[in-house]
Amino acid sequence: MIKVLIVDDEPKLREGLKSIVPWSELGYEVVDTAANGNEALEKHKRYEPDVMLVDIRMPGMDGLQLIEAVRSVDPAIHLLILSGYADFDYAKRAISHRVDGYLLKPVDEDELSAYLMQMKETIEQERQWMALNQAASEISREQLIQSWLRQEQEAGVDAASRQLAEQLGLAWDHYQVALVYVHGSDESSDEPDRLLKEKLVEAFEREGSGIVFSLHGFLGLLMPVPVLSASGRKELQERLDTAASAAGAAITSAVGQPVREAADTVKSYHAAKKLLRRRFFYAPGELLYPESVPFGGGNEAEPSEGYEPGPFMEQLYYAVDVGNADIQQKLLRSAALGMIRDQYSEEDMKSAFVELLTSVHNKLTLHHAELQSRTKEYSDRIAAIFRQRTVFDLCRHSAQFLEELVWQAGRGGRDQEMKRILDLIQRNYSDNIKLETLASVFNYNSAYLGKMFKNTTGEYFNTYLDKVRIDKAKDFLKQGMKVYQVAEKVGYTNVDYFHSKFKKYVGTSPSNYRKELEL
Repeated sequence: MIKVLIVDDEPKLREGLKSIVPWSELGYEVVDTAANGNEALEKHKRYEPDVMLVDIRMPGMDGLQLIEAVRSVDPAIHLLILSGYADFDYAKRAISHRVDGYLLKPVDEDELSAYLMQMKETIEQERQWMALNQAASEISREQLIQSWLRQEQEAGVDAASRQLAEQLGLAWDHYQVALVYVHGSDESSDEPDRLLKEKLVEAFEREGSGIVFSLHGFLGLLMPVPVLSASGRKELQERLDTAASAAGAAITSAVGQPVREAADTVKSYHAAKKLLRRRFFYAPGELLYPESVPFGGGNEAEPSEGYEPGPFMEQLYYAVDVGNADIQQKLLRSAALGMIRDQYSEEDMKSAFVELLTSVHNKLTLHHAELQSRTKEYSDRIAAIFRQRTVFDLCRHSAQFLEELVWQAGRGGRDQEMKRILDLIQRNYSDNIKLETLASVFNYNSAYLGKMFKNTTGEYFNTYLDKVRIDKAKDFLKQGMKVYQVAEKVGYTNVDYFHSKFKKYVGTSPSNYRKELEL
């Protein structure tokens, strides 16, 4: 709709003009009226009308003075003069101020409608040209920015490029690049999310806080005012998130360092791009910047060793089996840190976590038949690891999955903990169980746990484990199994060592024991 402001000191005339023609049918909207020049100036500023109907004779500031004042701030506005017969010569002087026409009072409906139809055609043509010019300007600015960012970092900006930057309003005192990655997009594509690009233009370009561009599968924002403080980064992230939400997109964003020369914008661009390429290793939901701390960074001590699947799987299995959620989370974090130390890629880490959780699940299923009924569900949960966007999400998802596997609450005092340890030994006697492993799972010093174990069972840990294994071996021998099969089944890889242990606790060899059973 074309906005109209009516200016006349006669109330009846103002109201009459509002009703004399079907404004909306002609494509117009009367936004307000004004009784004098000063009021008209104030309402022109408030409504920014496209057309003003102005009475020549008004007290104080007359119509001609009002036209001069309006033209000084709004050269594009369209004006119609209202005058009486006695003011005809005076009204003609307004032609020098590029008025669109004048109407004699009383205003004729058909004459006013004819002027409005002519002006509507003119205004629509002007709007089309403005839109085309604006689009051409935006394309030119984006193309210039893209040319800066495609250069090698040591390359400069030539004189022609600097002159074009001045013409396009890009000759700034500072420059800083913000990049946006749309999750699920193809970085090799030159066609990023178009709707999000439109929302970013609405959010930043229209108020002059940045120029939106696309390059190498990313959406970008070149900003004239550096974002340096934590509050500034938070505000920028919120504005980017708002635009993304309106476009139905999930994003991760990063900013490079601020620079003073257009030639150095490529440095800011590459810094932001490097952060987005490593986005998996940073906390989700935050605007990344050159000083952002990745997973395991900051004051946290770097692990002295890398990732060894076997030991981690063993400890994690015990932690899950006894229901120790705190140790589970610590082990998962340690595993992730070890992988990072070994320079695992995102895909490598996800594959390693799938293997780790699958091994824990499979081993638990051997001892807990009730888990078998939910194998499909657990498999889907493990496969969801590949959809986690950051290592923080990866550890959180894995911890939640393990909590679902816990078959025993694992809460209680030390007596309850000892019962859990003894139960664990009874179920996993064939494993290479070590006191040190159980100590870490239950968060005890190994020497202290050894004393606590001796006080509870009357046996040292290794002796108790041997006796459990020998008791199980006797059962297997009764079933007619061969000695070497029994040795392996109860956790002894060396048959001779099994012989010596069996004879120590039973008083005879495994072979003789089986023969005695046959008698």
